[in-house]
Amino acid sequence: MKDPWQKYMQIGIVHPMLFPECLGGEGPLLDTLRTICLDPFFEAVDVGVMHDNHQRAECAALLRDTRMTVTFCCQPVQLLQGLDINHADNAERQRAVEAILRLIPQARELGASRFAVMSGKNVPPEKRRLAIERLIESLERICQAAWEEAGMPVVLEIFDYDVDKKALIGPCSLAAEVAGRVRADFPSFGLMHDLSHIYLCHETPSRHFPAIREHLVAVHLGNSVSRPGHPLFGDTHPPFGIEGGDCDVPQVRDFLKTLFDIGFLRPGRRPVVGFEVRTPKGTDPHVCIANVKRTLAQAWYDW
Repeated sequence: MKDPWQKYMQIGIVHPMLFPECLGGEGPLLDTLRTICLDPFFEAVDVGVMHDNHQRAECAALLRDTRMTVTFCCQPVQLLQGLDINHADNAERQRAVEAILRLIPQARELGASRFAVMSGKNVPPEKRRLAIERLIESLERICQAAWEEAGMPVVLEIFDYDVDKKALIGPCSLAAEVAGRVRADFPSFGLMHDLSHIYLCHETPSRHFPAIREHLVAVHLGNSVSRPGHPLFGDTHPPFGIEGGDCDVPQVRDFLKTLFDIGFLRPGRRPVVGFEVRTPKGTDPHVCIANVKRTLAQAWYDW
C-alpha cells in the first residue's frame, strides 16, 4: 500500500491495556494517558473507568485539548466484577446492567463517542436461545440510556467463546443476529472485533468479517496465544511477534487487506483501528508502542 494509512483510518490504542496498572480505574491515569495523547501517531484511544474525580476531569481536558477520538470501554469492569448481561438469574443480570449504566456519566465527561460493552458468559447450546434474548434485552436498555443521557452509541465487542473469556458473543453468526435485531431500534449500534479474538475463535479474517461487515463499526489489532501450555495462553494481548503468538506482520497485513475487501476501510471513511497490547510486567510501555508502530508500518507498506 502506497497511500498513508491516515487516509483510511484513525490509529488508536487501548489505554488500560498499555498501562495495566490503570485497569482497575486507579493509578497514574493522567500521566499515562498523556503519553498517548501527546504522540501524534495516535488519533484515538480507548479509556476505561476512572474513579478519582480530579484525575478524571484532568484526563477529560487532555482528551479534549489534544482532539482525540475516545471510546469508553466497559469490558474491563465487566470482567473484573463478573458482570454478565445475559445471566439467567434476573437479579444478577440487573446488577450487571445497572453497574454499566452507572458508567455512562464518566464516558460522557471523558468525551467518548462510543460506549463499548461485551456479552456475558457462553452457555450450553440448549440454553443459548434464551441467553440471546436476555442479551438483546440488556443491550437495548443500555443503548437507550447511553443515547438519552449522552447521545452516545453502543458497540458490542466480540470475544472468544470456548478458549479464555468464553463469551456468548462469540461466534460471528450470533453476533450478526444480535446486531441486526438491536439495530432495528437503535441504528447506531454496532460491533467491534479484534484480530486476536478471530484466531481464538478458530477463524481467519477472510472467513470471519464477511458475516458481520454491515454491522462492523470499530476494530482492534491485538495478539493472542492459542497454543495450550504456553505461559501467555489465551486472550492475553502480548506484543506482536512473540514466540508462540498467533499474530505478527503477516496476520496484521491479511487483517487490513480483508478490511479493504469488505469496504470497512475505504476513502471517505476513517474508522478507528485501535491497537490492544498489554505491556508485560517489567517492560517499558514505550517498547510496546514501538512494537505496534513498526508492526503496522511493515504490514501496511508490504503489499
